[in-house]
Amino acid sequence: MNRIDSTQPVVKHYPDNISRSDRVKGAIFGYLAGDALGLGTHWYYDLSELQKDFGSWIDRYQDPRPDGSHSFANISRYRYEQGLRAGDISQTGQLFTLLLESVVATGQYNETDFHDRLDGFFSKLSGESFSGRYTESIVRHMVKQRNDGISWQDRKLASSADSSDGAQMAVVLALLYDDPETLAIEADNMMQPFFSSDFIRGNQVVYALTLQALMKGVQLEDLRDYLYKQLKNPMIRSLIGGYDNVHTVVNGAIAWQPEVVRIEPALHVSQVYGMDCQLTHLLPASYYLMHRFPDNFEQGVLSATNGGGNNMARAALTGALLGAMNGIQGIPERFVRDLNHTEQYMRLAEKLASLP
Repeated sequence: MNRIDSTQPVVKHYPDNISRSDRVKGAIFGYLAGDALGLGTHWYYDLSELQKDFGSWIDRYQDPRPDGSHSFANISRYRYEQGLRAGDISQTGQLFTLLLESVVATGQYNETDFHDRLDGFFSKLSGESFSGRYTESIVRHMVKQRNDGISWQDRKLASSADSSDGAQMAVVLALLYDDPETLAIEADNMMQPFFSSDFIRGNQVVYALTLQALMKGVQLEDLRDYLYKQLKNPMIRSLIGGYDNVHTVVNGAIAWQPEVVRIEPALHVSQVYGMDCQLTHLLPASYYLMHRFPDNFEQGVLSATNGGGNNMARAALTGALLGAMNGIQGIPERFVRDLNHTEQYMRLAEKLASLP
């Protein structure tokens, strides 16, 4: 499928006849597909460089380029030399999988079990950038702090990072918990060792609550009222801050007014909101694509991927939302089939879907 333009009719609804199990699988594989689509094509801030290396429209998993010339070509080369290939997930995807495995094993968010798994994972990293599948700053910080003896319960462990890792991991909890207050509390607890900023954690909790709403079949036109209702709960209000963070979600509905604001092709949403790793740039882009392509997983996720920059996080966040909305059957078969270790991920998804 190629780029889409504004001549297509505006769609405001996603399918409502999808089982919870299929939405769980869709969210998990949507997340993993977005992450893997970005792995080989990551951190191209010049779209002409991205198109030179991968063509005018990326529509499948790609090997990292060992011979690229873009500004982060050394990272692509490193990943290639580490043996990463089309269909592999990133280190952030590995952390997501660790949490998924922990939740499946314990039937809940068990921080002791998850932290033990993280410690085992961290022990294989040097603490430098070029370690594992490439170690980003938030994980380098945590590895150093843990090596210095800072405990998981000590909030000095957290960093001032403003990235989206917490929202990405919170996908698992949004698929596990049906009660908004429980989700908000557990998601914030999960993120506290990672992020010191209440504002950054709060926006990521909003993402988790949004995904939970989509899992329940809340349609986009009703999402604003649904999220406002959650703010009446004092506990949730204390964790997500206030109405402004909710507005970030529903502002994406501007996609329904192409006569007012037009982003053509939609991949340029990355340049409107920001191509970098900041959560406050990634989430608005994902919410726009969620509203722009509510019944079209492929077009939404590929628009996120082809937008360059931190397309890995943008596509993963968008993929989880659209995967939940359209179910596993709404994801093109090649994105499931060509994902490395897809059988393992399907088993985990099925087990998570079977939890009460």
